[in-house]
Amino acid sequence: VQAEYDRRRAGESPQAVVPPPVPIQEADVVAAVEPQPDKDEEPEKWYDRIDFKGDLRLRGEFFWVDGISSNDRRERFRARIRPGIYTDITDWMEVGLQLRSGDPADPVSDNESFDGGFSLKAISISEGFARFRPTDWLDFTLGKFDPKKKWVVTDMQWDDDVTVEGAIQELSYGPLKFNLYQYILEEDKSDRDAYMLGGQLYGKFGSDSIGSFTVGGGFDNWVRPQKVVDLTLSGKLKGNRVTNLLDDQDQLVSDFEIANAFITWSWKKSDRWPVKFSIFGYLNTGAKGLGKDYDTGYFVRLQVGDYKKKGQMMFRASRYYSEPDALFYVFAQSDTTMASDVDGYRFDFRLGYVKKSYFNFTWYHTKTVYSLFPDMDRLQVDYIIVF
Repeated sequence: VQAEYDRRRAGESPQAVVPPPVPIQEADVVAAVEPQPDKDEEPEKWYDRIDFKGDLRLRGEFFWVDGISSNDRRERFRARIRPGIYTDITDWMEVGLQLRSGDPADPVSDNESFDGGFSLKAISISEGFARFRPTDWLDFTLGKFDPKKKWVVTDMQWDDDVTVEGAIQELSYGPLKFNLYQYILEEDKSDRDAYMLGGQLYGKFGSDSIGSFTVGGGFDNWVRPQKVVDLTLSGKLKGNRVTNLLDDQDQLVSDFEIANAFITWSWKKSDRWPVKFSIFGYLNTGAKGLGKDYDTGYFVRLQVGDYKKKGQMMFRASRYYSEPDALFYVFAQSDTTMASDVDGYRFDFRLGYVKKSYFNFTWYHTKTVYSLFPDMDRLQVDYIIVF
């Protein structure tokens, strides 16, 4: 075929010389009939492997707390921006980078308030990690990352805005998953470092008719957490105030060796009104001698509906209860303002608006279990756009 093509092409030009006939080999015939790659098909570009995603949240926030101002009220407007890029380097390795607004010294909030006379707002690195998936049963991540998709936690225990620093490994066997994690809290050149070690085992079971269940438990060991308390008391670490019990020298009364157990149930037989119910229990086995008034906590949440399409609605009710040393204060839910010492309720209503955006209305009513701090009512009105 190639020889015939060359002969005809040479015949179109008086200057061309017709090449001698070339015997057609069997291999030439096979190559001619095999499908050839499309010459118009573009090779994969480097940017085809990059996934850009993020979100923007605009918020109006209103407080009612005795003594917070001359009329016991406060209002403010805030914004949160979280752009990120993620790319698969290979089939088994992913790299991610995310930037977030907010005070870099505050690990539990990405919000920036509208104040300061139009001053510029801070943007910081919130994620920078490598994720490896060498086999179907092993997945591990190193760097600074958001762990909430890897383990099962509540926002009472772990604020939604926290990104950890260290490593997490996930091992899978059928319906079972086992997570191990090692998080670095504070490096000290003159003393031993502070860190957190933990693990979690859970399984997923169920069917379409009865729904899916996730049942499991875990254990967290905070090593030298006093170093984190010292950062907060000195003002170097912002965010939650210290709500764990301290002695006269501002030293933690308890160790923090926290066991937790949980069960969640999801029922999606109705696409319009899926249901999810969660209950978690906590016990700080390191709070020795303090009694039940200081070392236990629980969390309950019921969610009904979906909000991902225009006009769809979701309702959610949550119950927070944590005695002061049941949880370590620093990464606990910040919107309650009570951190680890909280007795409160939360109600959410979400309404789908246009593609990838929705309105969110959240009401908190919280008070402390142990310390003397005024009750708080807090309303958040959000418009969230996911891109």
